[in-house]
Amino acid sequence: MKSLAILVAEDEALTRSDIRGMLERAGHVVCGECDNGRKAIELARQLSPDLALLDIMMPELDGIETAKVLHGMNIPAVMLTAYSQPHIINRAENVHVCGYLVKPVSEQNLQATIRIAYARWLEMQHVRRELAETREQLEHQKLIARAKTILVGRGHLSEQAAHQQMIREAMDLRIPLVELARRLVETGAAAATKTYEKKICQTTKKMQDFSNWGKN
Repeated sequence: MKSLAILVAEDEALTRSDIRGMLERAGHVVCGECDNGRKAIELARQLSPDLALLDIMMPELDGIETAKVLHGMNIPAVMLTAYSQPHIINRAENVHVCGYLVKPVSEQNLQATIRIAYARWLEMQHVRRELAETREQLEHQKLIARAKTILVGRGHLSEQAAHQQMIREAMDLRIPLVELARRLVETGAAAATKTYEKKICQTTKKMQDFSNWGKN
């Protein structure tokens, strides 16, 4: 795997030193070290690491709460702990932790866990991008459909004819079809508002005329 920039947050200096050595021998770069969760968050903001190794039991802010913040910063986390109780593992899962190591950490387990955790995180990023693209495509399709409806109502065209007209106009203007659709929808909304306001004014005038006629 590629060399990663890794942040290590561990309150035991000796353990932190051992982990740094293992990571460097594996070809990774320890871009930052600290002994508490708040400092880990501060370093993460400054250094933007590829991955963070976080001890669960740290002063000021524990590793799980720190991992929750890092998840919001799009930084994957692997937890380090001397404890393997189920409730701790459940807490870690609930904040989208990518891996879990029980101390004392062996070099082989550390390397394997980092490889798997980073691969899992990359896969999650890929799925997120695909979901975002799918949502965007659906929004574009809705916008184009609304624009076609406006053209059909305005020019008494079929949907196919309206779609072809939109394609021609977009090509003439050298803009994406969805941008043309957005303009048509905005123009249609403005026209609808203007028509509605005109009707309100006409209705108000009729009511005033009727009231004046009654007085006479």
